[in-house]
Amino acid sequence: MKLTADYHTHTIFSHGTGSVDDNVRAALDAGLFAVGIADHSIAHMAYGVKKRKVGSYLTSIEEAKRRYDGRIEVKAGIELNLIGLDGSVDIPDGRFDTLILGYHKTAMCRDLKTLYAFVRGSRHVDAVTQAYMRAIQRYRIAIVAHPGYGVPVDFRRLAQACADYGTLFEINNKHEELKIEDLRLAAQTDVRFVLSSDAHSPKAVGRVPNAVKIAEKAGIALSRIVNVSEE
Repeated sequence: MKLTADYHTHTIFSHGTGSVDDNVRAALDAGLFAVGIADHSIAHMAYGVKKRKVGSYLTSIEEAKRRYDGRIEVKAGIELNLIGLDGSVDIPDGRFDTLILGYHKTAMCRDLKTLYAFVRGSRHVDAVTQAYMRAIQRYRIAIVAHPGYGVPVDFRRLAQACADYGTLFEINNKHEELKIEDLRLAAQTDVRFVLSSDAHSPKAVGRVPNAVKIAEKAGIALSRIVNVSEE
């Protein structure tokens, strides 16, 4: 199994350690055909891209697209925060190639009802799962990031929603909350999967050994993973 693209990487615009250019060059060194820059969106209180810097963030990615044109495809992504039980997310102004959706504990919730449901997640699995599903239905979500991180979800229902709307179900190399049995539940649907490094440093770009391991243990066919090829 060879990784061909890594759509979920972070830079100094959120809490990565490298620049956009650093991540792109690392992706080239890893032999990838595409790389996504997907820093945390604006509602993330600890590490989100500052609203005033969204323009600079997109400009930096556009410059990398031009600089590396013909050598590697560079995607302008953003890792959105699920902030409302109604499916609200924090999409900043600007054009993005890839919308990645995740839950993060330090993101500013839309209201107290949402905050309570997220904090008491084990008692609100249905409500949280429906929030994800509403967001997938309302927005052009490309990837659901690290499912199960921070709040529990109904993996089969979430995966079915992803399958219905063409959203990829992420197998994240950095987060290990996704268990083999959870991944097998997701695989009972027609959902397609994507392996992501969730790199927070350039040296981690294109490195997904943990994601590969769980995919293999869960019996996920290579044909269902969009960013791999047979070596």
